[in-house]
Amino acid sequence: MRRFFKVLAVMVGIIVIAEILETALMLWAFKSRNPRVTEWLTWYHKHVTNPVWVRFFAGRSANSALLHHVGRKSGKTFVTPLTAHKSEDTIIVPLPYGTETDWLRNLQAAGQGVIELDNRRYTANEPDVVSVDDVMPLLSPMVARIVQLHETEKALRLHVTGPAEQLPAYEMDTA
Repeated sequence: MRRFFKVLAVMVGIIVIAEILETALMLWAFKSRNPRVTEWLTWYHKHVTNPVWVRFFAGRSANSALLHHVGRKSGKTFVTPLTAHKSEDTIIVPLPYGTETDWLRNLQAAGQGVIELDNRRYTANEPDVVSVDDVMPLLSPMVARIVQLHETEKALRLHVTGPAEQLPAYEMDTA
């Protein structure tokens, strides 16, 4: 039994150190705007961290959402984990990677998607990219701090129209 707890402690320590390193790398990537680091970070999130978020956390914890959207080329339904905040009939999504991400272009092409936030599903439409300064007063303190740390310049404003229908099966697309 002692050995189990030692192994568990080592695993938790490795995860904590990995998260600290990832956070430091993210801050450096967003502040330096180094394209090589940002490209590597995008790959890492798409293939390592985002699948974990989709399966276990996103949509169930505060400010962590899942966006279901249709591919503009493939027509397939995809899911992307996001940081988001709901304020009345609006959902705000910071865009630390900018406006050229696949999920954002898919959402803009479709004009709508389904977002899971705080254990609820909403139909979200009217995607509008705005300056983060325009929506900063609507953000929760935690999301506002993340936006400031990443020096995010743009945000996505979505209009919420009510509960979403049943979701179709999806594929992972977290770019």
